[in-house]
Amino acid sequence: MRVVIAGGGTGGHFFPAVAVAEKLKSKGVDVLYVGSLNGIEFKKRELVETFSPVFLNVKGMRGRRRGILKGMMDVVFSVGKVGGIFRRFRPDKVLIFGGYASLPVGLAAVIGRVPLFVQEQNSIPGKTNLYLSHFSRKVFVGFKETIRFFGRKAIYTGNPVRKEIVEFAKKKEEIKSKLLYKFGLSLEKKVLLIFGGSQGALWINEKFLRISESLAQFLDRIQLIHITGGKLTRELEERYRSLKIKSIVLPFYEKIWELYAVADCAVSRAGALSVAELSCFGIPTLFIPYPFAVDDHQYYNALELYRKNGCFLEKQESLNDERFMQLLSKLLFDKMIYRKFSKEMKNFSKPDAADMISELLLNG
Repeated sequence: MRVVIAGGGTGGHFFPAVAVAEKLKSKGVDVLYVGSLNGIEFKKRELVETFSPVFLNVKGMRGRRRGILKGMMDVVFSVGKVGGIFRRFRPDKVLIFGGYASLPVGLAAVIGRVPLFVQEQNSIPGKTNLYLSHFSRKVFVGFKETIRFFGRKAIYTGNPVRKEIVEFAKKKEEIKSKLLYKFGLSLEKKVLLIFGGSQGALWINEKFLRISESLAQFLDRIQLIHITGGKLTRELEERYRSLKIKSIVLPFYEKIWELYAVADCAVSRAGALSVAELSCFGIPTLFIPYPFAVDDHQYYNALELYRKNGCFLEKQESLNDERFMQLLSKLLFDKMIYRKFSKEMKNFSKPDAADMISELLLNG
């Protein structure tokens, strides 16, 4: 069996694609990965080097008319290039995950009459996946709410996460103390993980700068791991130090699963991948969706969990400092809320999503 996988642009498209590609390879499938020169997949190309990767020169088609026309020409050229790849590789099936490279790969599959499958991570589908789903056999969705967009073609699988996430989630309790020691953190204090996905979140960083003095009232009970995405890193580090709040402040951390394994609670954006990964570890979370996400899809990513009383979900425009501190206090110290959130997060998780998708693809 030969399968072409395409997806990237952002980590939310790329890492699920890697997870499924690895699972397919473990089942003896010959996998070829197609991505974009302009996405995270090219920066992280070592993760797909065993899948004969091909990188296309395609970007998003937004902005002014000239940029859109150039983007369309790049797609047309890339469809021809992918067609040549298909003739050499002769795939039995194609699976796309959204992002820049998915459109030309999906179109080449339609033209070449290769069975096409789609994986949609977000609660509100992206335009590429929504369009190509009309030509696909099945659509694997990360949220139950997404089924309504795809009808009978949709199968609820949850979102695939990297194998390290699954492995560390299973052994969290046995490795937590070792990782706390590695990070120089205390066994006696709660760990609050703060991050905005792979790119950080400026608004969240600014919020913690403002409320840091109020947070200092808990300095004998909490410690922070704050992933900034490279924004305000030095300012936050200096502020926490001046207030004697134990903290680790980093622009980025490659092995995010190690942070999940030590985190007691989290403050996060609500990207589909963040929701999936945090739920695998059962981490009680305050989700603050990025307000400029297309179709406000981050809000809807966390809404299903919120409706089950499995998290706090707040829009940033209505989240003043007082409300923010109230929610943090409940998240950290209310035992009933903590247990309820942790249980619902674990129930929501789909650690076997990559395996389920690979089986459905092979048998579909």
